[in-house]
Amino acid sequence: MLTLPDHFRVLLKHIEPKGERAEAAKNIPAQVRDFLQKTEDISTVDPHSRLAGSYARCTAINDIKDVDIILLIAPEYKEQDPGDVVEILFKALHGLPEALGETGEVAAIRRRQRRSVNVHLEESDFDLDVVPAIALDSLDEPLDIPDKDWSRWVKTHPLGYAERLSELNGNHGGKVVRLVKLLKQWRDVHMIYKRPKSYWLECMVYCRIADGTVSTDGLSYAELFRDLLGSIYDDFLPYLNRSEAVPKIKDPMLGNNVAHNWERNAFESFMRRVEESHRWAERALEQDSESEAVQLWQNVFGDRFPGDVEQERAKSLRDAALTGNIFVTSTGRVMTEKPRERHVQSPPQRFYGED
Repeated sequence: MLTLPDHFRVLLKHIEPKGERAEAAKNIPAQVRDFLQKTEDISTVDPHSRLAGSYARCTAINDIKDVDIILLIAPEYKEQDPGDVVEILFKALHGLPEALGETGEVAAIRRRQRRSVNVHLEESDFDLDVVPAIALDSLDEPLDIPDKDWSRWVKTHPLGYAERLSELNGNHGGKVVRLVKLLKQWRDVHMIYKRPKSYWLECMVYCRIADGTVSTDGLSYAELFRDLLGSIYDDFLPYLNRSEAVPKIKDPMLGNNVAHNWERNAFESFMRRVEESHRWAERALEQDSESEAVQLWQNVFGDRFPGDVEQERAKSLRDAALTGNIFVTSTGRVMTEKPRERHVQSPPQRFYGED
């Protein structure tokens, strides 16, 4: 089975967000907190703001521009109409771009959303989605956030989910977060319009790994991604055969359907692409030719999937030799991941060259 571990390692490196943007995203919540502490337009409580979303969970890929911020507001706002609270936040954030040192053409607050306020920072090229939230007990418990369209407060637990995801990821050797990133890269390549939301994709991965539907034990990323696509397609196929239905995607923390607004035509498009990519993944794993396998994986992940990884492979083999992680199969293939077929593992090397 041709799993191309070095190719997947390079792909994951290619889709990793740039370090400076990730660092900037992490600094923004504190800047928002400092700005709002100086205004009387809205009252916040300690710790005032927290980074949420894909940056906070380390599941962001490529040049992500949206930064999600939870703004912890005073409990007294729970007595007010949710739409009014969103409007209060809208007014309170009006001077934020200037306060953050943005120069040039600044598009202040660009759009209003049902549960958050969007702030566009022109120079930094960031969109901030600021969500007002109330912690009636503690940050370890679900938060209450206003939903303007539903005219009521709803429960959410993004901070708890981030901890659960981190724990699950650690228990599976870091594969869960990387699998989420691979699924997001696949989505970005194959779906331009009406894409499933990033959080939906995270839930698809999280729940399948957590309940054991998809196993990570001893599997390469090539095998894992094939199994993930197959599991999603098999689970959702009964809904595809119903003329009006769309599947529910369960929130890992609260169990509610996070994809309640998934449109039928978008779901059908998603399923077509899952089925097609699953076939490509299966064919890629069956190839004897590396170049043919690479072409099939490029169909799945686009041109970010590398064609030539000789330098990366040489470095991996060198590092693996020093730690004893070189495996030679009965057919003579040299691998840095333990194969399923019969193999011999090399002992750790202690020769580091002449002085």
